[in-house]
Amino acid sequence: MLLGNTVLDWAVALGWAFGATAVIVLVRRVVSHRLAVLAARTETVADDAVIEALKSIKKTYVLLLAVGSALAWLHFPDAAHTAIRRAMIVIAVLQVIRTGNVVVDFLAGRYAARKDGLDRTTLRALSYVGRLILWITVILVGLEAGGFEVKTLLTGLGVGGIAIALAVQNILGDLFAAMSIVLDKPFVVGDAIAVDQFEGDVVHIGLKSTRVRSVNGEEVVFANADLLKSRLRNLTRRDGRRYVITLLLAPSTTAERVGHVPALVAEAVAEDGRSTLQRSHLIAAGLNGPEVETSLFIPGMDFTQGFEIRQAVLLGILQRLEREGIILARSATVAP
Repeated sequence: MLLGNTVLDWAVALGWAFGATAVIVLVRRVVSHRLAVLAARTETVADDAVIEALKSIKKTYVLLLAVGSALAWLHFPDAAHTAIRRAMIVIAVLQVIRTGNVVVDFLAGRYAARKDGLDRTTLRALSYVGRLILWITVILVGLEAGGFEVKTLLTGLGVGGIAIALAVQNILGDLFAAMSIVLDKPFVVGDAIAVDQFEGDVVHIGLKSTRVRSVNGEEVVFANADLLKSRLRNLTRRDGRRYVITLLLAPSTTAERVGHVPALVAEAVAEDGRSTLQRSHLIAAGLNGPEVETSLFIPGMDFTQGFEIRQAVLLGILQRLEREGIILARSATVAP
């Protein structure tokens, strides 16, 4: 006798454990091979997901579950049987979580492949949410199967959760803000954004913060909640930039010559041909001189190209003013 069981009982139990493991591993291999052949002929995702799920089954977990089921047939005290059953539940939960993670990642990857516009941040968030729901569900089911009072546990967590939520209010705010960024997509990784007086490219969107690379090369970190509360402008999603050119003419400039300035501006814009003249008008006339304001629209988001176009237009305007003998009271100013 060994621990209350005969040698034959132990031999049968071990034989059952290793035999069941061998059969399950063999069946998994055969089914995976058959499904792989079938999946090669179809375009459905379900068969591929099943194959990934079968591949995720660990032989170690299968062996431990088989040993646990074999020990259940032997004679042990009730406490020992309870411990064995709970250990088997833990192993089963670990295997289900492992398989679920693989399937969720596989489905998310397939979904991203079919959605060309889906960015990596959204994919990562979808996978994270899917795995989180899976873990919570499997763990609660495992606790219920293990004989724990899940309802009592949830009630206790509900009371204590209020205090925890108050303690981590800022963290939760950033987490919810991250989900809002992922779902609403005010910007994605790679977009150029402007927050107050700061401009830069989004390089990373995390669960708590967003990192932005400024035009100077420095990396600035924004808390997600603070970022959404700010007046944020997405510079990537516009089709161009508008520039305002203000010309302050000399006080001695005659009205006739002032009236020619908008036409000269239009000539300079047309000669360059890379921008659109939205308007050009005399907007003020005072002691400092007549003031002509021009609005240009430059398509595209390339900063360097925008500066080159603006420079070419300004040079064309200055050349025409010199040709007509029109003098500026001060240098032209440009505002985006």
